[in-house]
Amino acid sequence: MTSMNRNSVFAQIGTLVLIASLFVGVSFLAHVYQSDISYLLHTRGWVSIAGFILLTAIFVVFVIPLDVVLLIPIGAVVWGPVPTAIMSITGWTIGAAVAFGIGRWFGESVVGMLIGTTRIHAIERRIPKTNLFWGVVALRMLVSVDILSYALGIFSTMPLGRYLLATAIGVLPFGFYFAYAGTLPLAYQVLALALALSLAMVALVQYGIRREP
Repeated sequence: MTSMNRNSVFAQIGTLVLIASLFVGVSFLAHVYQSDISYLLHTRGWVSIAGFILLTAIFVVFVIPLDVVLLIPIGAVVWGPVPTAIMSITGWTIGAAVAFGIGRWFGESVVGMLIGTTRIHAIERRIPKTNLFWGVVALRMLVSVDILSYALGIFSTMPLGRYLLATAIGVLPFGFYFAYAGTLPLAYQVLALALALSLAMVALVQYGIRREP
């Protein structure tokens, strides 16, 4: 374990803590202003739903973690946890398809301009050589949708359809977990996110440090 690897993991843990804190803050504000937000979004009907899904996909493509921080807490109080989870999973899958396609058809040079190549090559070393489908499902639970999508588009021969199915399966638990977390009272939200953070930290330490070549 090198100092650089350790610092990278600590930086990722710090980012996760920040995201969790922002999630709680946005969720609190969404509950406080629930009637106003609900009126604003419900009056626009399907446009609001399509906008939610589109923004989620855009955040995936450009590696912006505002889908969890901003959209899910608001969606949970407006539409409820189940519709919000379904919309999030749909947006993540669409964004994953776009990122995968960019990697597959435009290659590393274009992806490098979008998000850099360091993280892409870090994921490349973890792409399983056997049982690729279930390996991707497992990776999807450890690696953000966007980075893995670009990496698999570039470095794997996995068909797009199988990748999207693996993606949908992999993000399914998180979609419902965070959507339901957004409906909980503040204290329970903190507990739920603390549990998620603990699991993420264990995964980062085990997968990010010990498996680093």
